[in-house]
Amino acid sequence: MDAEWAAVAQRLQLEALERALRALESHVDALESESDRQSAELSRLEEMIERLRADADPERASNEEHASTDGAGHVRPSAPETMVDRRSADPSSDFVPPEVGGNWESYLRNMERYIADRGIEVTGDPLSQLVPPHLAAEIRSRFDAEFRPAPWDRWDVGVVALAVLVGALTDYLLVATPGGSFKGKPQRGSPLTAWMKEQSKKLAPMTGTGDIECNAFQHWVATLTTAAERWAKVPYDVVSPKLGLTPNVHRLASLGHDPLLGLVFGVGDILSGTCTFIDRSGAWRVINVPGHEGSSNVLEAMVKVVVHGFSDVFTERGLPPPFLAPFQLVGAKSGFTLREGGDPVPVRDVVRYMYSNGYDLRHFVTMKVSPAIAELILWSYHGIRAHAVGSDPGDVGIPDRLKREQMQALTHAALASANVLKTALYGWNPMAINLAQFVTLAKRMLSLMKLAAERDQLLRQRLDDGWKALLADAEGLVPS
Repeated sequence: MDAEWAAVAQRLQLEALERALRALESHVDALESESDRQSAELSRLEEMIERLRADADPERASNEEHASTDGAGHVRPSAPETMVDRRSADPSSDFVPPEVGGNWESYLRNMERYIADRGIEVTGDPLSQLVPPHLAAEIRSRFDAEFRPAPWDRWDVGVVALAVLVGALTDYLLVATPGGSFKGKPQRGSPLTAWMKEQSKKLAPMTGTGDIECNAFQHWVATLTTAAERWAKVPYDVVSPKLGLTPNVHRLASLGHDPLLGLVFGVGDILSGTCTFIDRSGAWRVINVPGHEGSSNVLEAMVKVVVHGFSDVFTERGLPPPFLAPFQLVGAKSGFTLREGGDPVPVRDVVRYMYSNGYDLRHFVTMKVSPAIAELILWSYHGIRAHAVGSDPGDVGIPDRLKREQMQALTHAALASANVLKTALYGWNPMAINLAQFVTLAKRMLSLMKLAAERDQLLRQRLDDGWKALLADAEGLVPS
């Protein structure tokens, strides 16, 4: 927009200069016409003088010559110099162009001051003020083709609707909830989550009972998890009911157990011999753990975090979903009630309730199915359509990339809304919330914003290149 206003101001400057040049040309034409007239008049007078000299005596001729000289002097006041004095001042004297500046940004700032000082009207469409309508339409068409999202057609809308429908049905029927009961009513659990938890019993660290039948591969994995449990002793694996680190929620409370945040807080705890956790009141706590003096080996600390997580992931409580633990810091009312006729409880209590009732990493994997199916439908559509027109699916311009990101963002926004409806259909059971869907929506929105920033950067680069080219052309027109 700044560049457009600058272009409008430039056009106004050029128009002012053109008007000044026209006025000067008219002035010069008038002077030349007056000069020609005076020259013709002088020639006529000279001819008359010559005839008089031929017909009269020398004394009369002398008198006539004197009279002729006086007559000629009487005509002089209409000479060009006198007319210049009567003309108005040079109309171009008021034309003061703005300073160019060293770069495009400084020129825009100078142009803004120029517009403000001269009260130039900029409320209208600058493009229509700058160029004729047909050229403005052509410029807009070129801009849309290079920088605006490609237009949607009925196939795009249909595929988005299909992805939302399939994803919502998958969320309702397959993801469902981790199971159990809510407010005394049994909840339909996810068959996929139930299957993963059943298989986890055969892969968890062995307790020595040997009463679970498993094949050779499952036995081998169980042996690995047992060895990992014995080797990867970490300071953040603290169980202390007085601190709110109960057996049911201590992995949610201690941030080292988070699948992603653990790579930061877990490593820090191992290096310092501490446990970083969020207590039952939602307060951030860091305590020293006896028997753990800390370490200086960062690589070993990272390996221990991963290995300890591997030993915990197949246990009964499992690991919490990524990014769920920080919600324990939120003390605001959630709007959810956890018992019949009860009052809404804080967000931190809802989060602890969800994890202690099976809302763990395995159910998070189940939740990922819904957004993954929607993504699969969209990417398959883009691939098929690109193949149909004979283009490379990975080689697309900014308009097509923007359209794809818009389609994905709209799809996941609709799926997130459908998940809210699903939660209502499940009696506002918080365990029906699809955390993976909202994480995917956040990622897609960030991706769309990043692509828009790349588009703006490319557009800025085009403007800078054009500005440099204009300066180069202007310098070439200035005589040395």
